Amino acid sequence: MKKSISFLLGLWAALSLAGCSTNNKAAQEEVNVIVAADLHFDLLPETDQYFHVVTMNRLPGQFNFPGEQKAIDKIDGVIIAGDIFDKARPEILDLYRQRYETGEGERRIHYPVYPGLGNHDVDPAVSDKGADNLKGRALTFNYLDSILNDKLAKGEILNLHPSSRSYSWNIGKVHFIQGQRFAGDTAYCESNLAWLADDLKRYASAGNPVVYIQHYGFDEWAIKWWPQSSRNQLFDLLDQYNVAAFLVGHTHVPSIQHYRGYPIYQVNNAWPDEDGNGSFAVVRIKDNQVSIASCRWKDGEGNFEVVEPYINDSLPRVIDHKIHYNAFSHNDYWRENPLFDALAFRYNCVEADLWPINGELYVSHDRPKADTAITFRRLYLDPLIERLKANDGKIYPESDRPFYLMVDCKEKGEEIYKLLKEQMSPYKDYFCRIENGEYKEGAILFFLSGDRPMKSLPNESTRFTFLDGQVKDLGKAVPSTLAPVVSDNYADFFSWDGQGQMPDDQLIRMREIIQQVHQEGKLFRWWGAPDTEVFKRFFIQEGVDLVGADDLNGLYNVLCDINRTNKQ
Repeated sequence: MKKSISFLLGLWAALSLAGCSTNNKAAQEEVNVIVAADLHFDLLPETDQYFHVVTMNRLPGQFNFPGEQKAIDKIDGVIIAGDIFDKARPEILDLYRQRYETGEGERRIHYPVYPGLGNHDVDPAVSDKGADNLKGRALTFNYLDSILNDKLAKGEILNLHPSSRSYSWNIGKVHFIQGQRFAGDTAYCESNLAWLADDLKRYASAGNPVVYIQHYGFDEWAIKWWPQSSRNQLFDLLDQYNVAAFLVGHTHVPSIQHYRGYPIYQVNNAWPDEDGNGSFAVVRIKDNQVSIASCRWKDGEGNFEVVEPYINDSLPRVIDHKIHYNAFSHNDYWRENPLFDALAFRYNCVEADLWPINGELYVSHDRPKADTAITFRRLYLDPLIERLKANDGKIYPESDRPFYLMVDCKEKGEEIYKLLKEQMSPYKDYFCRIENGEYKEGAILFFLSGDRPMKSLPNESTRFTFLDGQVKDLGKAVPSTLAPVVSDNYADFFSWDGQGQMPDDQLIRMREIIQQVHQEGKLFRWWGAPDTEVFKRFFIQEGVDLVGADDLNGLYNVLCDINRTNKQ
């Protein structure tokens, strides 16, 4: 009998342990974190800084994501997306430590904290006029270094980039990265991009979810300080991994931006302003789902409300890597990285304006001074040829049609054409061309607009350059092998400004033009139309083949949205 009881007790204990193990595994499948931003701790007396903390401490058992009955039962950590301090003073640091170093009491945070730097932390003199900027920065950095080195020693973080203070850690199977002010920042440190590439390779290659946090976002206010080249590198990296969430601070407005197919969650600031009381984001990764909502405090007693914006997406996130064959980078040379920015957004058409000066071709909207930094060869021809050689003769390895390069001849089209032939002849086999009157497709279709070389080019039976047609050319037997694209000024034909519906007579006329262009086997493009989402969607709906954009990301988001809708 004793043996039977002992056996049953042992079996019960084993089952209990197994049950505990299963429950722990299940619990690890749900990860809940808070992301706060722009705390801006300031001089005493303290007003509402602790309201954030009191509310955060009340969330377990009380916070429900929209549409759900069950509250979350735990918070695994608090992540700060920059601007911890408004000014760098020892007494301000002391107040922050009383609130955001883990401890007891309702006004002290109960969870692990993962701090991040913002522009006010890196350059505190922005708010503290006349203060010693470097001394203030050193105060902040010394404190952050002590926190991060301690966490690293205790195994609370996995990986640290000492120069930028970027770091990463895991909670369950979710990999978190604190990118600090922004990826690629070199104002106070070495770039963290190489470190980031190594970190993702080491800790996210298994397809586990990644949550990325930094201070600067993608609104007009923040993006002007974050170089486009660094953005391109960051998203080229992130595209290779299962990015569940990307959260930022800085603008003090809760919102969702979209960039290269990713929803970017903009976290609000900590204090009351025009949009109401302070709020923070609550992020949950559960199984194959990511949910994000904002939690706005009502008072200093821990009362709160759950407010927009909301994200509730399936994982892994599907990012559209489709080549956007109808995306046309208007005045591409104005971009921070001519050609390369358009390629980063998978555009298939770019435009460059050319001027002939002393036997060389320069890229500029207005007549420039001779400058080797802006030659056509340097900005477009050489990079395109280099890319073709690297991709087995294609701009995009998976492309099934040519890349379009349009040159607007600003003056002296015949002279420009002569110089282009001299520069491009060594690479003519890469280009779509006419050989003895017969069309042969290549990797790039190169065509000339503006002051077109009408005297010479149409009479050549062998060439690797084409013309941009105009509406007035329709019906005049101009073959597509001469002018494969027709472009014209929207304002010369229509007065509709995007408000309401296009008048019937104008809509009929537009459809007639597009239909005639297509009947002649050509592509169509309007220029001079407002660069708005309304016009982008309207042109795509009406069959415009090449849709111009000054805002690369704006058109990219529209095209991705249309692709998603068409798949549903």
